[in-house]
Amino acid sequence: MNSVNGQRSTVNGKRRATGTPCCLLPVACCLLLACCLLPVRAVAQVPPPDTVLKIRPEARAPDSAIRATLPPSIVDEVLTAYNDSLTTKVSGPMLLPATSRHAGPIALFRGTLRVVGELIGKVTIINGDLIVDPGALVAGDVLVVGGQIIVRPGGTIEGRRREYRQPAPLIRTSSGLLTIREPPRTLGDMATARTRFTTGRFETTLSIETGRTYNRVEGIPIVLGPTVVRTGLPNMEARLDLRAIAWTAPDRTDRRSSFGYSGRLEFQFGESRRLTVGGQASRLIVPIEEQPLSRTETGWAAFLLQRDYRDFYQAQGISGYLSYALSPGLRVGTSLGYHAERSVPANDPISIFRNESWRPNPLVDDGHYLNWRVGLDYDSRNDPESPSSGWLVRGWWERSRSDDASAISLPAEVRDPIPPGRYQFSRIFFDARRYARLNPSVRVSARVMAAGWVGGDPLPIQRRLGLGGPDILPGYGFRSFNCAPPSLTDPSRPALCDRMLAGQLEVRTRTRLGFPIPTSDPYFAAAQRLLAIREPDVVVFADAGKSWITGDGPGRIPNNRIPVLREWATDIGFGFDAGGIGVYLSQPLNGGRPLTLIMRLQRRF
Repeated sequence: MNSVNGQRSTVNGKRRATGTPCCLLPVACCLLLACCLLPVRAVAQVPPPDTVLKIRPEARAPDSAIRATLPPSIVDEVLTAYNDSLTTKVSGPMLLPATSRHAGPIALFRGTLRVVGELIGKVTIINGDLIVDPGALVAGDVLVVGGQIIVRPGGTIEGRRREYRQPAPLIRTSSGLLTIREPPRTLGDMATARTRFTTGRFETTLSIETGRTYNRVEGIPIVLGPTVVRTGLPNMEARLDLRAIAWTAPDRTDRRSSFGYSGRLEFQFGESRRLTVGGQASRLIVPIEEQPLSRTETGWAAFLLQRDYRDFYQAQGISGYLSYALSPGLRVGTSLGYHAERSVPANDPISIFRNESWRPNPLVDDGHYLNWRVGLDYDSRNDPESPSSGWLVRGWWERSRSDDASAISLPAEVRDPIPPGRYQFSRIFFDARRYARLNPSVRVSARVMAAGWVGGDPLPIQRRLGLGGPDILPGYGFRSFNCAPPSLTDPSRPALCDRMLAGQLEVRTRTRLGFPIPTSDPYFAAAQRLLAIREPDVVVFADAGKSWITGDGPGRIPNNRIPVLREWATDIGFGFDAGGIGVYLSQPLNGGRPLTLIMRLQRRF
């Protein structure tokens, strides 16, 4: 019998009968047809950048997305063209009327250049579009980055055309010139130190940094150790990452280990390094769900407001993985791991603006689990930070087994008792996002997300799901839909659903308010860089989702069905997204709930 935070677990003696599993993945694909109706536009072919592996101790598998970025030579070219003293500089949209003629190089930043008259000379458009109307003439070379070239019937361009959909990472200074925008700093970047040295064909990087989050179990994790890369081999690269993890929140129960670690050995094969094979040994504090909110946003919410939106357990063991890049942006992979998973308590780390008791961390079904996963990642977005075209698709199927799981006693409405002995289950996860631009100023994004049980025994607590909170359904409170029956009074508010299905739709248009604000004050400029401030987008959105218990019995949905749409929770809203900070108002459409104000530190999705 286990006890954490005053809760007790017992092993029960009955197994749920399994029915025909509902294939959530095909259902999600059908819902995604609405996304497919969005216009598809060609993207300029850009060679993928060199892959740099970043160790993320919390991750269960390596990040395999390959993203296209703007070549550095093109960034330098547009920067030089705009800052040239002989160039006519324009910030914002511009119209050249039918009776007008402009001679000489011209460069436009953040806007649409619409030509109805004659434009003689080189044209550079940065993070905007060029439109050539019927009867208009552009006599010169044209380079457009972060936008497109539109030549209407009867319009003419006499010169070389180049178009890149990837936006240039540039900002306008107080002097009116452009400079490269520094990448936004995350919670972990604020306290990071690195040093590099080379010995023969071995490149070594020593680093000490935060775990890029903050929570009630670890406090702020401190991660330190070396990365050693063996270079110079024509068809192979070897990498060894060793990390020690110090958890700053003291554990007075001795349920959590004193420190964590991660050791990873990885090999990449082929001239383009398409094949990746690796293994890992680790002891980590792992989040039960990857939502709501990102790790960084969750960390800030916990550190400032004592609101920890995630639950955790400790996982210690070994794993191996293999992945292959079928094409730029498309990667398939598989992994096999064996981990001891156990409950850990909430501790008492500091919080700046509140000093109350933390929400307890829920118990999990302790035991040793063998997990086999097969997954796919596809990323064709033109910009990972602010995409206006492309797809982002992540999906996996996982089968798990345990011979010694110690199951928590849950109400019969949640799951049937699980007997001791062989225990196995399978589940899926699917997240598809589509980005498109309807016209030069309006962009639309859609998302479909599905996850949950698809076969075998009932899910353990650490694999269960919930909905509600500032991410997928922002109009509803944290875990408003966690499938907990009224008879369960658990202050930890665990997520207990078997399945979830959600969709999100948003339309956004860029404003012209002059952000980031040009300033000579270094502190104000640093604050804007820290928050990654850019021109705000006006965002109008709608969300819908449902989480449920599957199976036979009162309050459950049969395994081969999904809930009817009238049972889904929905909300609508609008807000402003300025890059590193966003403010939204969301109105729930169910249950007469009040209007909700949400603040985000990154894009909604």
